[in-house]
Amino acid sequence: MIDKSIKLLLAPSVAFYSYLPEKISSIIEVPCLFKSMLGCECPGCGITRGIKSILNLNIDTSLNYHKFSFIVLLIIFYISLNQIYLIVIKK
Repeated sequence: MIDKSIKLLLAPSVAFYSYLPEKISSIIEVPCLFKSMLGCECPGCGITRGIKSILNLNIDTSLNYHKFSFIVLLIIFYISLNQIYLIVIKK
């Protein structure tokens, strides 16, 4: 299980990466293992770019990348809040 301090450090770094401009974030982008191994796009292709677009308030661009980006972002937000509650409040 991941240590609580690592979880608290990981969340801000992911948020920071999401706000990086495209020119910088495209340099450090992680390749899709599904596409690398099978040669075709996975069903989730575009969700990360879609979420980054939502966080940068580019809703139209987000919908072009993947239709479920907003739903996935809501799920991530809920899980993050739940983890923060468990770490901070429930100690």
